[in-house]
Amino acid sequence: MESHIGRVHRAKVRLIWNLGLEMGSIKRAFSGDGRNEPFFGTKVSHYPPCPRPDLITGLRAHTDAGGVILLFQDDKVGGLEVLKDGEWTDVQPLPGAIVVNTGDQIEVLSNGRYRSAWHRVLPMRDGNRRSIASFYNPANEATISPAAVAGGGGAYPKYVFGDYMDVYTKQKFQDKEPRFEAVKAPKLRAS
Repeated sequence: MESHIGRVHRAKVRLIWNLGLEMGSIKRAFSGDGRNEPFFGTKVSHYPPCPRPDLITGLRAHTDAGGVILLFQDDKVGGLEVLKDGEWTDVQPLPGAIVVNTGDQIEVLSNGRYRSAWHRVLPMRDGNRRSIASFYNPANEATISPAAVAGGGGAYPKYVFGDYMDVYTKQKFQDKEPRFEAVKAPKLRAS
């Protein structure tokens, strides 16, 4: 398991370096300029078969709160969908494939260049669906703000990630824009 975690961590680091942002900017932001450790976590999910999928929702539509998510999904049983151009689209399971998802913090750091993806998991009648998601998230104390843009400030507020998580846990399944507004740093509200 430790060697798997090490491989996932190295893959995330390589991926983050290739997002087209200034080299090291995500690591600096997520660590609070090196004062804290970013959070690496793994979540294993199991979705049992549902004899009446028409009666339940499954995992409701949401965006992920954090940074970069690598998803190892079941290679036989589907159910994962992403919202693209206003339409729900299946993410077909492929053997050995890794689904890469950017969360809300990458959206803010990239000033909207990389949007966090709305996704959901539908209940499936046949088969057990399993997935493993590995997360790379900011430290709770990290200050998150958009990268500098030519001609002025970014489209997103500056805030502390832990404050964002406090709001996110209450509003996970709601629109994300009010979450960003709710955590806007008080000194920035007056400006």
